[in-house]
Amino acid sequence: MNSPVTVVRLVGPPEADDEYVVLREGADEEAVHLHDYTRVYGVPGLYEHVVQELLGCRSPQVAAQGLGRALEELSLDPARLTVLDLGAGNGLVGQLVRELGVGAVVGLDALPAARRAALRDRPDVYRDYLVGDLANPAPGLLERLREHNLGGLVSAGALGGTHAPPIALERALELPAPGAPVAFTIHEQFLQTDADGGFCSAVAELMSSGRLEQIERSRFHHRVTTTGEPIHYELLVAATAR
Repeated sequence: MNSPVTVVRLVGPPEADDEYVVLREGADEEAVHLHDYTRVYGVPGLYEHVVQELLGCRSPQVAAQGLGRALEELSLDPARLTVLDLGAGNGLVGQLVRELGVGAVVGLDALPAARRAALRDRPDVYRDYLVGDLANPAPGLLERLREHNLGGLVSAGALGGTHAPPIALERALELPAPGAPVAFTIHEQFLQTDADGGFCSAVAELMSSGRLEQIERSRFHHRVTTTGEPIHYELLVAATAR
């Protein structure tokens, strides 16, 4: 990370009430919440250094690889597809999806800071990058997404809890063409409950109704916390109803 900002230490319970990263710029130190994306994305390379390198986050790679296997299972030519990256952040997932040979990726994130970071750090990854919330879409958002004739969906760590709720995933799944590949990762605890941003009933209904046709489902090590405890997510790979 080439920046005047350096990471001093990672902080978590019981020293703090959640996960923080302590930054130093010159003589000043600042404790930043790990999910203060506006601040973290504002420093080039900081998100990758902390989350990917120090905490070992694997969700972007796992989600992209899952999408790649779905493309093979469905015998689809990736070069002919436009994939929606839901909760695109600063563009790491989009970059990995493009490396699969996917023709185009459209990013969507609720935070303007995410779009700024993606266009700054990965200016050639996205055909389009929209700022919006599918749980409460602004006028015209769905129409703009449909204009891209989406043929797939990927999402890494952007669902559940304080992130996107079930309705956002349900609306996103209405956008791609029938038989489109879908891959998303989500904290295992959100697949076991409907409380506090849970997805248990929502995912079960998507599968039982046939709106999603499951290809694979697996548990994996997502990352460690700032105090070293493991966090496990699940990868769900599927196709939209044909």
